[in-house]
Amino acid sequence: MSREKIKLFDNNLNEQIESDRIVISKRGFYVYYNKPNRGSKSLIIHNHTCGDCFYGIGKQTQSKPGRNGVWIGSTNSVESLQKIINDIFGEKASLCSCCL
Repeated sequence: MSREKIKLFDNNLNEQIESDRIVISKRGFYVYYNKPNRGSKSLIIHNHTCGDCFYGIGKQTQSKPGRNGVWIGSTNSVESLQKIINDIFGEKASLCSCCL
């Protein structure tokens, strides 16, 4: 799904509808950790409306979380996610060039 379609979807969420409230609770910032490719790929922070992230589900909606990688988040700010990344991995993540 394109970033524009995701933003339109996000803007049309209604807090009065229970299923929408669940999606709204997933808003924030995420980082994807891919253990098999950890040596060759850097950690990148994404917004929930990014086409790569899509509320921490990712582009591969049929994949099994944790098999190769996992989305970490959501957090309310980039700074809080950077702190988590630094505490866990001892490094700083870069920001997605598409969404941040």
